Amino acid sequence: MDDNKNKVLRFRDVTLYTVSAMLFMDQIALAASLGATSLFWWAYVLVLLFVPMALMTAELGTTYPGSGGVYHWVRLAFGARWGARLSWMYWVNNALWMPSVYILFAAMLSEFFLPDLSLWTQIAIGIALALLTALFNAVKLGIGKWLPNLGALMKLVAVLALGIGGIRYGLQHGFANPLSLDNLIPSSGLEIAALGIMVYGIMGTELACCSAPEMRNPLRDIPRAILAAGLLIAAFNVFGTLGVLAAVPSDQTDVTKIFAESLYQMYGHDGLGGAFASLIACFVLFTLFTNMVTWSMGTNRAAVAAAKAGELPALFGVAHPRYHTPVGPALLASTVSIVVMLVYGLVASSAEELFWTLLSIFAMIFMLPYVLMSLAFIKLRLGDPRPRPFRLPLGNFGACLWAALVGLHVLAGILLFLVTPGEPVDWNNAGKILLGVGLALAIGEWLIRAKAGQQAQQDLALQGR
Repeated sequence: MDDNKNKVLRFRDVTLYTVSAMLFMDQIALAASLGATSLFWWAYVLVLLFVPMALMTAELGTTYPGSGGVYHWVRLAFGARWGARLSWMYWVNNALWMPSVYILFAAMLSEFFLPDLSLWTQIAIGIALALLTALFNAVKLGIGKWLPNLGALMKLVAVLALGIGGIRYGLQHGFANPLSLDNLIPSSGLEIAALGIMVYGIMGTELACCSAPEMRNPLRDIPRAILAAGLLIAAFNVFGTLGVLAAVPSDQTDVTKIFAESLYQMYGHDGLGGAFASLIACFVLFTLFTNMVTWSMGTNRAAVAAAKAGELPALFGVAHPRYHTPVGPALLASTVSIVVMLVYGLVASSAEELFWTLLSIFAMIFMLPYVLMSLAFIKLRLGDPRPRPFRLPLGNFGACLWAALVGLHVLAGILLFLVTPGEPVDWNNAGKILLGVGLALAIGEWLIRAKAGQQAQQDLALQGR
């Protein structure tokens, strides 16, 4: 087989892939719902966390360009067992994120075009999208790459429409959320706790590295693509959040309604303005789907790499016989997502409640691999002298200190999903979240240990021969 036939990702593809993965429309909605302090937090996390994370990714991705991305790096630093744990967390967070994104999709669809959709109808839409996600993971990458590419372009158009329309509305009618210094600086416990959501929103610089073997020139394109995508993501996150804040008071809406209220407030419901708002609404909905497909492509490839190394059950390693796409983990992720949607549909009273519960569970699991990534960077930088095509500057001490700062912020972000500074812990809510996180991690540990025991028995059988 000619390996060059599988190398279909160019600089443009890697850049748009990263934009598609990291420019979250749901994150802009979340940030805007937090109010004016989200602009302060954007500046904080983009400068102190996003920049070093992007530089760490560029160094690790060019020095260790193997399949699996962050799984590969953690495995090199801490061994197969920790690589397997990370791969499980990476994969299962995606499976738990999928229902929250698709419930948000259905709720936004209802707000835009189909009022009064019941929760169970919204869940049925989410199930259909989960199955489509598995399908798009199975097609060959030469075709599948165009979905993230198209989604990235639509995101940029949608965010421009939100930013320009919102600022124009604010200048004409007054800004819906005052943007004075007092309102920008976090002061209450709730505003400080918003850091957790903002940290979650800048994760993902490493995702494209999961497909490094399918890149034409990963050593050249990974640093360039991360830089280009990072600049776009930073600018558009801030611009989109500012536009929404200009048009809609943050305390009068929820995350499932904020885009509908923003667009129709900016452009109106009728005539050309209403038609344009509806078109952008379609873009927003489409990009929620492409964002999920993009992340699935990366996390499922990491799961395949772990399964082929004998660290996850064989089903996670099932790939398409011709296209080598991650069929097994994609079907498993969609199945888990469907089950979660059905179970939570029985206990949730609204789409927003369902969204926030699932978001908290998956976000905590989602952020744990980045703590391990920061530690892996430090260990590999200090312990592996091999040449690095790209290096995070500041020397070993400065680079490792910055990586440690990233890891500590991620840990703080995880804690802030459970605790609001200055307020008593809501153990009813926190208990549900901790139960979901603990169950997901326990299942992963059981699968990993079972696979390790099976592998040990196979090794003994081979030695007996």
